[in-house]
Amino acid sequence: MTHNNSMKTLQRALEDVDRILISTHVNPDGDAVGSVLGLRGILESAGKQSEVVISDTITKKYKFLMDRPVLRPDSPELENLEEAERFQMVIFVDASERERAGDVLDHLDRWMSPGALEVNIDHHVSNDIFGDIVIVDPERASTAELVLQLAGTLGVDISPVVADQLFAAILTDTGRFQFGNTDSHSLQAAAQLVAAGADPSTIAQRIYLERPASFYRLLGNLLSSIELRHDGRTCVMTMTSDLIAAYFPDGHMDSEGIVDFTVQVEGVEVGVFIRQTGDGTFRASLRSRGEIDVRVIVEAFGGGGHENAAGCGMEGSLNDVKERIVSEVKNWLK
Repeated sequence: MTHNNSMKTLQRALEDVDRILISTHVNPDGDAVGSVLGLRGILESAGKQSEVVISDTITKKYKFLMDRPVLRPDSPELENLEEAERFQMVIFVDASERERAGDVLDHLDRWMSPGALEVNIDHHVSNDIFGDIVIVDPERASTAELVLQLAGTLGVDISPVVADQLFAAILTDTGRFQFGNTDSHSLQAAAQLVAAGADPSTIAQRIYLERPASFYRLLGNLLSSIELRHDGRTCVMTMTSDLIAAYFPDGHMDSEGIVDFTVQVEGVEVGVFIRQTGDGTFRASLRSRGEIDVRVIVEAFGGGGHENAAGCGMEGSLNDVKERIVSEVKNWLK
């Protein structure tokens, strides 16, 4: 159920502002990228000046969605803003916690006008319900569906560019319409976007079928070393920094989607992908099929996400991290 405020509340608030800052969580995924870009286009069609500011760079596979540049907190355009250039509203998109916006938060005081409103648009059930205007609907498969709903409330037509951006967001957060969150609402939203000019084939190819050869060589290594636990009901895959460096010497590797291979093994109910992010630090991504809620599993380690897709950061040795996760998974296997 949607929390706190309605789209009409946001519509009324927008009537009194001219300049809007849009941001999302660190390490933005497809839903985050597509939603902030689509929201920018929708607000500009409604006559608002909008800028997207993100703490991290957008990964290569999503850059084709950018119709114009996205700013970073250290961008020259944001230095020494005059009073008339400051923003009267900031909209956090797809961020379950305010803190997930990262470095953006350190600069808000000098970017925002006095009394500026904070808006929270999200679909995570774990959302902290922060902000002056809160629109959080865990029943939606993606935040992009809420952004599309806002366009309808504002009476804004969806351009082909915005349609591509929002379609990409829905496509990725439903796992190419394979995750359990795929429902009639997400499919109807996707159909609406195709009718508005989205190109499903091109979007899917750009996101999923244009990986470098080194990615598949690394993936082959990972697939050959998967571990099956709990009588084949849990599949575990691990990736160390050394392994990443062997295939990507510059350290720039897009690991999004690797975890999905863990739940493609017959009989597996929970898939675990553990990626080393630093010295003694790891990121665990979990997927499930069936009734197991992996969001609850990662919450034991301070993480969050969705019923069938969630993650968390962890510290320790690789073996320690792996055994802690696997042990927690076992507690939820019936």
